[in-house]
Amino acid sequence: METVAFDQLLMAQQPIFDRNRKLFGYELLFRGEHEEHAVFDNPQMATSQVLVNLCMGISELNTQLRQPFFINMTAELVLSEAFFPISPDTVFIEILENQTITPEFILAIKKWHGLGFRFVLDDYEYSASYQPLLPYMSIVKIDVLSTPPNSIVNEIERLKNLGLKLVAEKVENEAMFMSCLEMGFDYFQGYYLCRPEIVKGRRIESDTQNALRLLNILQDIDVCINEVSKLVAQAPALSFQMLRLLNSPVVGLRVSVSSIKEAVTYLGLTQIKRWTMLIALSANNKSNSTDIRQLLARARCCELIALQSKHINSDEAFMVGLMSGMDAILQIPKSELLQQIKLNSELEDALKQYKGNLGKVLYSVECMERGMLEKLFKLPMGIRNQLSSHYFESLVWSQGILSTLE
Repeated sequence: METVAFDQLLMAQQPIFDRNRKLFGYELLFRGEHEEHAVFDNPQMATSQVLVNLCMGISELNTQLRQPFFINMTAELVLSEAFFPISPDTVFIEILENQTITPEFILAIKKWHGLGFRFVLDDYEYSASYQPLLPYMSIVKIDVLSTPPNSIVNEIERLKNLGLKLVAEKVENEAMFMSCLEMGFDYFQGYYLCRPEIVKGRRIESDTQNALRLLNILQDIDVCINEVSKLVAQAPALSFQMLRLLNSPVVGLRVSVSSIKEAVTYLGLTQIKRWTMLIALSANNKSNSTDIRQLLARARCCELIALQSKHINSDEAFMVGLMSGMDAILQIPKSELLQQIKLNSELEDALKQYKGNLGKVLYSVECMERGMLEKLFKLPMGIRNQLSSHYFESLVWSQGILSTLE
């Protein structure tokens, strides 16, 4: 059986427990190259990377996605609207303690709160500037290591009277846990209960250039689904990321598709624009251009063959061609790839066993690509010549696509 090596550092997660020490949720923490602590210069990039890894990365984290996640947000991201494709009932958005609270920021929080998003004040220190935010908060987190709760009894009581839930952060020992429990804290987080757990998996690296190209055309209010679908289809990593989003419980959509256009339609242009912002912020292109050119040519050749057939959908043919080599691009087994996205059964059969008309088209194109002449000579001469013509036309097309990024 194929297995995938979950060996790349995606993030860390620290559990949050309720009064009965039962798991309530996880705070997701950025980790770059260091497992034990976060090292970063750009908090906006760090948050973007956590979100992209959560929703588009490949890991065993999916088994835990029924728990709510606590995700740190900078003011810049809140105002940019970049993270709001996330389903509101899956996350708590943490407002960091060092944010500058402006009238614009308060209005943005009010707006998203009205749409169902839940907010948390992190490391609350009772500054007057945070008071206008309290009506839109669900939870307040208090660092009980730096601010012993018995020194702020009146403040704790005031927050509880406002209907806010309280999280005791940095609970380091049993005595502190019992003290916070007696004072009425609702949730608890800290090394005494559980240290942050490293989440490893496989990052899906996207290329900044294509993300920015997509973001650019999405600025046009008259842009159409077809135009966006075309650009996404020409960028293999972006294609996979959009399909991965459809299968992510955090986003809230679980549908099977048969083409890139269907995926774009389900997500919607507004959702795609917001996710593209995050992808652009966190992107790091490490893909091999030769492999991408070959994969695009394969997908295009499948599409051209389908266009001449009365029985094969050209969008589905392109999708089969594109997904057929995505495992090599992403360096994961094909079985794992197909578990991470949701294609319809006809496409899956074509990809797994070359079944059906789509499977026959894919097999023929791969034979041409690999120079398997003994297989090609079994085809009628007319079809063989047509296949050859389409394949070389596709190579020219794929080279033209990649040359626009140079």
